[in-house]
Amino acid sequence: MVLANAEVNLEEDSVDAHVLPASVIGYRESILLKSFINSTANPKARLIFGGTTIGRARAPAVALFSSRGPSLTLPSVPKPDVIAPGVNIIAAWPGNLGPTGLPEDRRRSDFSILSGTSMACPHASGITALVRAAHPSWSPAAVRSAIMTTTNVFDNHGKPITDGATTAGIFSMGAGHINPTKAIDPGLVYDISPNDYIVHLCSLGYTKSEMFAITHRVVDCDRAAEQSKGFDLNYPSIAVEFKKGENVVVVKRTLTNVGVENSTYAVRVKSPEGVKVTVVPNRLSFARMEERRTYKAWFVSGKRTTNADEYGEGELKWEHSWKRSYRVRSPVVVKWAA
Repeated sequence: MVLANAEVNLEEDSVDAHVLPASVIGYRESILLKSFINSTANPKARLIFGGTTIGRARAPAVALFSSRGPSLTLPSVPKPDVIAPGVNIIAAWPGNLGPTGLPEDRRRSDFSILSGTSMACPHASGITALVRAAHPSWSPAAVRSAIMTTTNVFDNHGKPITDGATTAGIFSMGAGHINPTKAIDPGLVYDISPNDYIVHLCSLGYTKSEMFAITHRVVDCDRAAEQSKGFDLNYPSIAVEFKKGENVVVVKRTLTNVGVENSTYAVRVKSPEGVKVTVVPNRLSFARMEERRTYKAWFVSGKRTTNADEYGEGELKWEHSWKRSYRVRSPVVVKWAA
């Protein structure tokens, strides 16, 4: 049996177990195969195992089934956060079940090849556990920041990660593909306190009873509203919306030093098309561990060369002056209100 990808799948080969001998081919190969079948009244072919090849295919890439943003309920927080390995994963398999999962499948194996967000989740969870084990005093927000700001945005061929036939964007890959080695030692983190979340939730209009259900405490959102003036949730990614008639938005973020003492970071910005970004200060110096520094980023909307999309993408990155492994990257997305 030959399984051929449809155009929507392109060359993404997701392996499944079958009861018949089977082969999976990409979309380009499927066109060639169909052309051959239609070229003769008696088409014949054979499948020959060509051995295992490593490193030839581009990886990672965003899978067709991967969850995508933006968040419709909370567009101020770009989603997804990251992507993780989830295609053709060799995973443990129950010994009382055949690899196809069919009752009549009598074969038994300790492992099977699986794909899905259910495979990406344990990879992300495992890296979270590793980072937390290395830094037991860190908050969940600090752990998330370490994972998000140290991702890979290029594949094994040194090219931008793809989403089908196009370059992956923030709404398909988030901050990028997780990198456990770098996440252990991110240099700087964007931390968030429980009170920060409360102020943010109040700003979204939750009622007193809803706030109690979430926080298990009585929350005075009127008082929180006073605190929320000029407040930005200290998230590792940045979302900016230019409302109608508005062309300047200011975003504030705070970084905590978890890398080395007496360190200085310089900012590098890749501005979204049609937007000028100015960061003040453009250098952050830390004398000691756990020291915090705050910066503001001014986003100024200018004339756009195209109006095909209502979103623009860029990045804001803090690089260590001498320890080059510290690159604290935040994806940036801007939206123009209709």
